Formats: sequence, C-alpha cells, structure tokens
Amino acid sequence: MSNQTSFPRKIYYFGLAVIAIGLPVSVFLMSLGQFIILAGLLLDGRLVEKLKRFRSNKMAVLVSSVMLLHFLGLLYSTDFNYGFNDIRVKAPLLLLPLFIAGAEPLSKKTINWLLAGFVASVTVGTVICMGVYYGIVPTKKPVNDIRDISIFISHIRFSLMIALSVFITAWYLYHESSFALKTGYLILIAWLIIFLTVLNAITGIVALVVVVFALLLFGLFTLKNRIVKTSALIAVLLLIAGLGFYLKTLTDLTRVIHPVDLSKLEKKTALGNDYVHYPDRFESENGYLTWIYYSPAELEKVWSKNSNMRFLGLSKKGDTVAYTLVRYLASKGLRKDAAAAATLSPEEFRLIENGETNVNDIGRSELSKRVLQILWEFRNYQAGGNSNGHSAIMRLEFWKAALSIIKKHPIIGVGTGDVKIAFMDQYEEMHSTLDPGHRLRAHNQFLAITVAFGVLGLAWFLLAMIYPMIREGLTFNYFYAVFFIIVFISMLNEDTLETQAGVTFYAFFNSLFLFACKRTADTN
Repeated sequence: MSNQTSFPRKIYYFGLAVIAIGLPVSVFLMSLGQFIILAGLLLDGRLVEKLKRFRSNKMAVLVSSVMLLHFLGLLYSTDFNYGFNDIRVKAPLLLLPLFIAGAEPLSKKTINWLLAGFVASVTVGTVICMGVYYGIVPTKKPVNDIRDISIFISHIRFSLMIALSVFITAWYLYHESSFALKTGYLILIAWLIIFLTVLNAITGIVALVVVVFALLLFGLFTLKNRIVKTSALIAVLLLIAGLGFYLKTLTDLTRVIHPVDLSKLEKKTALGNDYVHYPDRFESENGYLTWIYYSPAELEKVWSKNSNMRFLGLSKKGDTVAYTLVRYLASKGLRKDAAAAATLSPEEFRLIENGETNVNDIGRSELSKRVLQILWEFRNYQAGGNSNGHSAIMRLEFWKAALSIIKKHPIIGVGTGDVKIAFMDQYEEMHSTLDPGHRLRAHNQFLAITVAFGVLGLAWFLLAMIYPMIREGLTFNYFYAVFFIIVFISMLNEDTLETQAGVTFYAFFNSLFLFACKRTADTN
C-alpha cells in the first residue's frame, strides 16, 4: 500500500475501532467512529473508487437499501419531524455497509483486534455496572431495578452485546493452545454469563441459550466423530431437560391457589372497619388471593407510622406503595388490614419501599425473580389485572395495536413519519388501559417495519436481512450465524433498530461479517 493511502487507511481502522469500543459504553463514540471513517474517506482522495466498489457489491447495495424504504416512506408521511429523526437514528444502516463494503478487505489480524476491542469494552462495561450495583461507582439516576445498573445503553442492547462477546471469546478459546490463555478465556466467559444473569435481561439470556442450542444441533448433525456427536446429543437433552425442569418449578409456584369460600367472607376488621372485597379479581400471591380482606384506610395509618413514603406514592420500582404493600401481605397469607400490617418488621417495610412484592422472592436470584414476575404478569392479565408497568404484558397491547394498524394499512404502511401518530390513534380507538406514558411502539422489529412500510416493506426488509447471508455463503459461518441468531431473537421482542445503540450494533457487525470478515487477504 502506498504512503499516499496508508494514513487514510489507518484513520479507517481507527474509526472502526472507535465504533467497536464505543458500542457497549458510549453513544457518542458510536457516532464519532462513523465521522472518523467519513473523514478518512475524504482525505483518501479515492472516494469515487470506493463508491464504485460499493455499487459493484450487490449484496451491500441490498443491505443498505433498507434505508430507501425510509426515504420513500417520507413521501406519504405527515409528521416530518418524527420521520427525519427516524432517518437520522437509522443512518448507520446506509453508512456502515457503504464504508465497509467500499473499503479494501480487512486482514484477519485487524478483524481480531476489532473483536478483541469490542469484547474488552463489553467486559469493562460489565465491571463498571457491577460497581454501580454495589454502590462503588456513583450514578446520577437511582438504581431502583437491577436493570438500572446498565448506565451506558439499554440493558437489553447491552445484553445482546454480552451474548455476542461470550461466543466471540468461545471461538478464541477453542482455537487457543496456551493453557494460561484458555483459562483466562474460560474465566471471562463465566464472568460474562454470570453478569448476564445478574443483569436480568431475558432477551439476552434467551439469545444465549438459543445460540448454544443451535450450535449443539449443528454439531450433532455435521460432526463425524461419534464421541463428539454423542456428547452433543447428551448436551442437547440435558439443556432441554434442565430448562424444562427450571421453568416447570417456577410455573408451579404461580399455579398454587389456597381455597377460599368467597360466600363467607367476613365484613369487618378487628377494629370494626369495613373490609373491601373484590372476589371477581383472581390475582394471587403464593396461592393467596390478593384482593380480599382489604382495608385501605387501616393500611394507610399503619404505613404512615412506619415509613416516610406516601401510601399512595410510588415505591422505588415504580408501583404504588399501596399496591406493593397489599401484594406483600397477600404473599404471606395475611389480610390487608391494620392487624396484619402491624406484624411486619422494620426490614420488611424497607423491602416494600424498595418495591418487593413477595416474601418468597427474598433471597431468590434476580433471574428467577424476573421469570416469576413474567409468569405472574400473565396470570394477572388473565385474571383481568392492569397491564401498566408490566413490560411482558404491555407487549401484548403493543402487538395488538400494531396488528390493528397493519390491517388498516396492509400494503405500504403508514409511512416513516406517522408511526407514532398511528399508535397513539390506535390506542385511543382500542380504549387501551395503558397509561399515556406506557403507550409505546411495537417492541417487535418485524411488526414495526410492517406498520411503517406494509407487507411490501417487510418482504424487502427480510430479503435484505436474509439473502446476503445465503448469497455470500455465510449461513454456517460461525461468527455470522451467532450474530444473526442473536439479532433475530432480539427483533422478535424489541424494536432493535429504533435506537442508536441497536441500529449501530446491527449495521456494524452485519457489514463487518458480510463484507470484510470473510475476506482474509493481508492488506496491512
């Protein structure tokens, strides 16, 4: 490579490194890296040549054409502020394929350094987050939920990056011969997995498990060594059995109902006040019905004597204190009156202030708490409970609204700019029980695309997402397959491409693995 182009090339490498390192810890660095690459292109003096290289790569053009949908969607939008902001956020879908496919191939050494920088940054991010968890690292926002320790980006996006880092590290573990390095890689993998469970990000955990399952199945059907195939089969069966037993154990905890004769409920408390009973609400905690033997006035008096928090105010987790207290008393099999509340210890009042709703959750792992919370949300929803503040159940409302919008605009959708308007109107039309602050978008990338661009847009999006992998022969490439599964799982449960961290994560690694990683010529 000539001296004339070596400096711009180094700028290109530096820009890629800034993005890789910035992904887990800094939205600013994500953007800065792209500006650095653009500056390198302008300094290079071969911009036309790189554009030609990009245009000649049909798969790169196809991948970046997703942005064309967004530009076309402006033509039939009315809210241009929302539309242009959406395009700004999703600019990496166009820029990163152009930058990476338009540049010369990356060497294996360069790719290894980029992946190492990414994993190192993820690891540093997890250490800082644990510092937040233990109060060592100060943070501007209070940590009311374990997921709040992800202070750099959304805990869900961070969990996807952790999952990818686990498998990147596993690749180097497999190919490493040094015992010391193998040990280090094993420790790192264990740390990342432990942190992922602590973070309590179900999307990332599910993605991790699905990838492990997929790799085991791949080994089962492709490897010829009988011992390895048998080991893979045993591992698959153990994984299925273990997950099944774990979920069944937790599910059984939510199914127990202690029988109550609803026709013989007492009407008065020990202090002579009236009980309020809601026998038609079958919500329960540890099998005890929640909304019977309820005396709000008595609870408020006892609460006010033991806490500075307002009875009708919010706990540290965001639910009302009254609601949290009622659930906690129910979980102990107690009535919701003064006599029952008076039996609570000072420590229990502090737990309720922190948002603890079930006495049996004390001492449970964060992951088990989260799974039980999701199971409780579904039972609560089936019993006619309110979905507000319950992320798993609120998604049902999001998806219901999205499907209703799609039915009205099935072919080309509502356009880039009118997605928010369409959702707000649909929630009103549905008479949704969601509070205005909880009336969000689809939380499913495929539904989000269909709302904006209709089934034609969805078909184009899926083509741009899946066909390049097949055309470039990367269906069974380890890195790309792992990345693709993780992203696909996230898109089922999240608007992955609707935030800067999510869209940059997808565009960066998709372009890297498609258009640079598979080329191994030494260009340094």
